Amino acid sequence: MTRVAVIGLGGMGRHHAEAVRDEPGCELVGGAEIDAERGRAWGERFGAPVFDDFERLLDETAPDVAVIATQAPLHEAPVLAAAGRGVHVFCEKPIALDLVQADRMVAACRDQGVKLAVNHIKRASPFNGHAREWIEAGRIGRVIRLQAANKGGRRAGNELMEMGTHLYDWLRLFGGDVEWLHGHLTQLDGRESGLADIRLTQEVNPGDRDAGLVLGERAFVSLRFCGGVHADVGFAAEAATDDDNYGIDIVGTEGRIALRRSVGTRMFLHRGAHMAPGDAWEPVPLPEEDLDEAGSPRDRDSKRRFLQRLMLRDLIEAAARDREPLSSGADGRDCLEMIHATYESHRRRARVEMPLTPRQHPLERWRREAAGERGP
Repeated sequence: MTRVAVIGLGGMGRHHAEAVRDEPGCELVGGAEIDAERGRAWGERFGAPVFDDFERLLDETAPDVAVIATQAPLHEAPVLAAAGRGVHVFCEKPIALDLVQADRMVAACRDQGVKLAVNHIKRASPFNGHAREWIEAGRIGRVIRLQAANKGGRRAGNELMEMGTHLYDWLRLFGGDVEWLHGHLTQLDGRESGLADIRLTQEVNPGDRDAGLVLGERAFVSLRFCGGVHADVGFAAEAATDDDNYGIDIVGTEGRIALRRSVGTRMFLHRGAHMAPGDAWEPVPLPEEDLDEAGSPRDRDSKRRFLQRLMLRDLIEAAARDREPLSSGADGRDCLEMIHATYESHRRRARVEMPLTPRQHPLERWRREAAGERGP
């Protein structure tokens, strides 16, 4: 039986606890939360003890896996604490606020011999494997380009750290490591985003999670993967959210595959080298993800639990077999690197090569340099 503890008992802490409860072979042993009322409600719902200090939780419940479901500024400390106790870690996205923190987290888990996974749940979708099989079978010819779009409802800066982190990671799943990236950020009126437009995420939208400094209301990004495939990403700041717009197109020489939606995936196929207005997409069903164990269609909550269970299961298997998780800490860090490279490229007005240096937050450095401060 794998013992699992959850740190941070808000919305995602509840989702993770539901996944743990539903996953055979897992036991929910406790949670940690600084908000007393939130902790009390979580404890009553799941019948597990709640602590106001994550180190006490780790010491007194001795979990095998710690789920870090706090907001991004509070990821590093519990990850390091868990790693220091030999506890494997399943961390929410984005992995950290900057690459300095992310590098420390990845190194600590590596040095302590524990596995670090990041909850980019789109990686768990069985549709990804289905798409790979079709690509390998030559159904769309040779892959030459990836296209990605967000689902709207947020300004680009916030979206990059919220759902854009999933989108970038989904691109990496099919494209691999990034060679270079070029980003361009604008405000809604078309003006280029500048130093005075840098904001904290919750200044832009108080309802969003705290993800530190952000910039830009629209974003347009081009990048090249080391394997030679090109990608374009757009964050158009549509006022309304449309989850069917969210996802990636895998463009080949003889057709293309579309993967859509932020939780449960929808897949479509287009045949032919060109795609003119009016050309049809063919829906591609996959019962493995579309249907539950009883053969009934999954709703959104059921699909989320299904994918989170697959992510948790993969982490447990990775620990048992001493391999990297499907969405490793290094993957989460490299995805954050793409986000920060978007800011850095815009600041430099040039494409930036990977790995990104220096590792400090590019918007913090921009502010410091403008103020005449020295530093990396």
